[in-house]
Amino acid sequence: MKKIYKHGLLVLLTSFLVVSCELDTDPTTAVDAAEVFKTTTDADKVLTGSWSYLMETFNTFANPGYGAMLRANDAMGSDVVLNTRYGFSSHYAFSALYAKGNTNSLSWVLAYKTINNMNAVIKNIDYAIGSETDKSRIKAQAFALRGFMYLHLASSYSFAIDKDPNALAVPIYTEPSNENTIGRPAATVSQVYVQSIGDLEQALQLIPENYQRSSKYKINKQVVLGLLSRATLYARDWQKAKTYSDQLLATEHYLMSETEYKAGFNDIQNREWIWGHPQTTAQSDASYQFHFLDTTTEESYYYSFNADPYFRTLFDDSDYRKKIINWATDPGKDPKKEAFVWMRVAKFKFKPGGIADIVLMRTAEMYLINAEAKARLGEGDALDVLNQLKTARGAVTAQGLSGQDLIDAIWLERRKELFGEGFSLTDIVRNQQTVVRKEYPQNPKIDYTYTDAEGKPQTVALTPQGHRIFVFPDQSNFVPNSKYYLYRIPNSEELENTDLYSEIAKR
Repeated sequence: MKKIYKHGLLVLLTSFLVVSCELDTDPTTAVDAAEVFKTTTDADKVLTGSWSYLMETFNTFANPGYGAMLRANDAMGSDVVLNTRYGFSSHYAFSALYAKGNTNSLSWVLAYKTINNMNAVIKNIDYAIGSETDKSRIKAQAFALRGFMYLHLASSYSFAIDKDPNALAVPIYTEPSNENTIGRPAATVSQVYVQSIGDLEQALQLIPENYQRSSKYKINKQVVLGLLSRATLYARDWQKAKTYSDQLLATEHYLMSETEYKAGFNDIQNREWIWGHPQTTAQSDASYQFHFLDTTTEESYYYSFNADPYFRTLFDDSDYRKKIINWATDPGKDPKKEAFVWMRVAKFKFKPGGIADIVLMRTAEMYLINAEAKARLGEGDALDVLNQLKTARGAVTAQGLSGQDLIDAIWLERRKELFGEGFSLTDIVRNQQTVVRKEYPQNPKIDYTYTDAEGKPQTVALTPQGHRIFVFPDQSNFVPNSKYYLYRIPNSEELENTDLYSEIAKR
């Protein structure tokens, strides 16, 4: 880990402007820990700076912070069809992660620098000047953010925990590191999940019950419960996943209306959002992701995250989510001059001014976690929980399902509800499924109807576009548990950390 930690704490001190919710990402030089954590206000700046670093750091234009991992997750799934324009095309073709490309390196550096910053907070906060309530809250948020990063590492660098609980994953660090720190060996996937869940449970104990956050990017009790629900589901601890999601849904159970759903998934004030990353005109780097996600407005540029045409057939006609999935050309272009038509999903839209908040957790996900955990436990109300979400979306409720049929229905609902939010590949890996892509016929052409400049309806025949990558880079077929699904440890880490694979030698 020497290269990652060569600048000491790397705390990235920032100022947080409460009124505008603006995060300033300009780093200072590293200074002594006693000075950095002199007061709880200083420690809060470390939290804010670390969060901003995690979410706003660019590697390339296709890699806007942690959101790049979410976008890669969907680009490597079954339901997103990428065009040939800039961004995530190598992920769509499964060559990015296995080849240790930019997103792969960014993932590693963002995770471990954030972990190191949180280790520093946890170690030093007790000595800071400030109230015990503030110390408890800051320590809780540090544990939660560290647990969140270990959850990302556990679910991205190894296969499902039940495939091989003892498979080596990534190193675990719980103390601040510097250029003299000796690299730790890779821990097993089980150990990394234990670390993640342990951190989050520690956060749950410490977070003050009455803490009122000033912005939804800050971690409160509801966010911790949501992360615990997610982490324990991935770790296949069904009872804890049920318990934590039950606790969260007792207070956070609002499901957005059709109008809210169609508003663009761009506003952190949405009542269904539990956690997200705000953007302003002065701080909007993470908004760049919407150039990939937004395929229906002229504010966007790449229009790359289109849908598999077969994806639309998964929805009931009464489901209002189906109404925002339609054939269309690039917005703002003259259809008469276009050759192709894509299946567009009008879920993500820029706000005026070219900014958009980033969603990280919604109540809908908690309904799905709760339903899956209860289905795994054989509890009778699992179907009821699933149907609450389906009813809210105008879909036909499921009847008479149990066992694997019910679990399959929940997995399908996750695909429909969470499209574009960064869960596709994680779900495929944790459920030991395979990517499924089927060729869509380019004939007959699609009769695309639009309104011309004079307000008259016009129809033009265009070639429909579906999936274009159907095999892995070595030309083998898609299969479960493929090496191409996993992030890989960067070469620099393998060279610097001579103890990385020492556990293998002990076996």
